[in-house]
Amino acid sequence: MVTFTEIELHSQWIDFNEEEHTYKGTKTPSHETLEELIAADTDKKLREFTAQWFPFMDIWKSWEHPDFDEEVSAASDTRDLMLLVLELKRMIDEDDCSRESFENLGTEFGRGGTEKHEQAHLHYLASSNSFSTYIRANRHCESVEQSFIEHYSDNHMAKQRLIDDGYLDEDGNIYCPFATLTYATKELIEERHLFLNGQEERVKSLDPDGRYPVMNFFGGNLGKRISCSIDRAYFFIDNIIGDCIQGLRIETRDGILAPKADTNFTSLWLCLSDSFRESRVTACKTCGLPIIVSGERGTKRLYCNDTCKRKYKRALKFASLVNDDGMELQDAAKASGMAAATAMRILERNGMRVNSAQ
Repeated sequence: MVTFTEIELHSQWIDFNEEEHTYKGTKTPSHETLEELIAADTDKKLREFTAQWFPFMDIWKSWEHPDFDEEVSAASDTRDLMLLVLELKRMIDEDDCSRESFENLGTEFGRGGTEKHEQAHLHYLASSNSFSTYIRANRHCESVEQSFIEHYSDNHMAKQRLIDDGYLDEDGNIYCPFATLTYATKELIEERHLFLNGQEERVKSLDPDGRYPVMNFFGGNLGKRISCSIDRAYFFIDNIIGDCIQGLRIETRDGILAPKADTNFTSLWLCLSDSFRESRVTACKTCGLPIIVSGERGTKRLYCNDTCKRKYKRALKFASLVNDDGMELQDAAKASGMAAATAMRILERNGMRVNSAQ
């Protein structure tokens, strides 16, 4: 296993009221930390996670104090991308790399280098300014955007052509499809589906006059015969993780190579990558969240925890009371100790139905 060196954070900071606060010590994110972030599926849980690992995207300096809400947004973006990576890993481990599975994520397929090849892209609509700034700086996105504009100019393409194609606006703002993270208008985001499936509500809430950070992940240029395969999934995984570990460097400790992360953000991505060693990823039968299973022996792990296991059994009882005993939904819910809507959602996730017409 990789040995994670500690992230060096200043032990004290002074707030705007000139009151001194003490940081409780340097901590290193672990695989347990990774599980905590995956499980942070409510705003309250996400804020609690961020408070524990604050600052998330930055190093704590005595002369500045990162904005907490901005750090929460960064943790949320990180969780979204980690869930995407883990879903791709689940598809690999469960031999589920079908075109439908890729398209369910929001994958856009297009013509490759030849008629016999096919390219694929995934896009993620980010929400955090600090996250976006960090990615753009580490992936040199501004220079990529400028090179893109220069390429148009070198090929004698008028500025109006860039504007008409949606790559440039009258104020000089650039959308570059080759940059890791670039800014796009709501119109362009909707038109080109520059977001993951499941982000539709975020897209609806955008201001038509604003510009928003979009990440572009390339899934390779593969022959059509293997277009939807584990190779495609691994292309995406490596692309996403690669963008998020740019703050990693290798040092030695007692002569042994050891990775060192610049922030909690980078260290957590290192944990995720390391968790793939001799492990598989599956989805909890109850809540659907990913489970990283390692050192597995005997019966396969199917649930996040005992709570999810009990909920699944109650959902099965609910289904039996309705389908086998002909009980009304609300009566079955009361008898099984679970809300009807919750039980039906769990059953549907596992391909089961209840006779709701009764």
